[in-house]
Amino acid sequence: MHQPTKATLDIAASKMRSPLAALARSTLRVCLWDRPTLAVLVLVQILLLLPALMGYPTLSDQAIGQEQARQTREILSTSTANGVYDSAPADLKDINARELTVLGEAASTPYPSRDFFDAYARYYDIELESVKAGYSEPDPSLYARSELIHRLAQLENPEVYDTAAEMSATYYLAFVLGLMPGIVPLLPIALLAGASQRRLATRSLEQAAPIHRAKKRTTALGVALALALAVLALELAPATLLALVRNGLGNLAYPVVQIVDGNVASTTVGEVLAKDMALIMGAALVTTALAATAEAILPRCGLGLSLALLVAPLLPLYTSRETEWQKIARHLPSSYLSCGSVVGMPVYANGLDVRVISGTTWELGCATLLAFAAALVLAALLVDSLQERSRSGRLQRRFS
Repeated sequence: MHQPTKATLDIAASKMRSPLAALARSTLRVCLWDRPTLAVLVLVQILLLLPALMGYPTLSDQAIGQEQARQTREILSTSTANGVYDSAPADLKDINARELTVLGEAASTPYPSRDFFDAYARYYDIELESVKAGYSEPDPSLYARSELIHRLAQLENPEVYDTAAEMSATYYLAFVLGLMPGIVPLLPIALLAGASQRRLATRSLEQAAPIHRAKKRTTALGVALALALAVLALELAPATLLALVRNGLGNLAYPVVQIVDGNVASTTVGEVLAKDMALIMGAALVTTALAATAEAILPRCGLGLSLALLVAPLLPLYTSRETEWQKIARHLPSSYLSCGSVVGMPVYANGLDVRVISGTTWELGCATLLAFAAALVLAALLVDSLQERSRSGRLQRRFS
């Protein structure tokens, strides 16, 4: 029996090779060797490392630290000694006396420890009692600090990070993703999306294959999305490894308390991280889909529109609460590119509202991003199908 030679097998394999697979490989190759993308990827990795390398302060000592408890006790003690409360109602005198007692316990207890936060939490209980009695003004930041300290008191071994250099890996990731604007993690993805979609406009051997334009677009989209996930992992890897080696993995149940649209919201580092990842992947999907639609309509403009999407939320006019824009901004994908303004971030000085666009929520953000991405992908495929039909019609008329 005649045995096929290696050359025969190679020829047969080349004939069986899918043009779409060849297109995917060539697109992947072009994207991987795109120098601007590689340069921006390295820049993003450095930016995500900077807070840890520079020891970015968390202001924990001014917000929930022992020194703050001592200063508060000293102020109350001095005021009492100077007779400020001599003519005060009996219940206010009782409130101040109890506050001095628990602040004294907090000031003399090892910090950070469960006993310290337990004593400090009792001080905030008395403070809130004073608010209910009308002796203090209600303030969302007061309720936020109280909630955070109570949550820390529930941990077996509570930790407090004075700087970003001391943060555990999970806490640091949630912190840095909330700190950075959306353009930082998404810029390399926009460059990849533009490069992958521009590939369809080149005169390559793969493009000459008799394949429907919509199938080519789908292949390029698949490559771009796979690369987007890989790029996100590469962006976060150095910062994660540095924090992990320095300070360990951390506690996913570590409390995160912040003010959201005027109300106190309490969650955990693990939940913040999960929501961050969902938003970033949704934003990556929209960025890629926008590039595909733009390239389908007008070649070589996909990158420009993707960059416009990323830059728009940074403009003061976009986030101004004095314009009518705010009424529709929460329904636009550009309002959900930055995790910090939607999900928030773990902080100790939690006196500011995290919402940049009022009414934005994580649930609405995920729905908005997915809806816009699906609509953009369908639009790109529809444009490709119409152009393919038009091209086929011209060829038929030419050869008929």
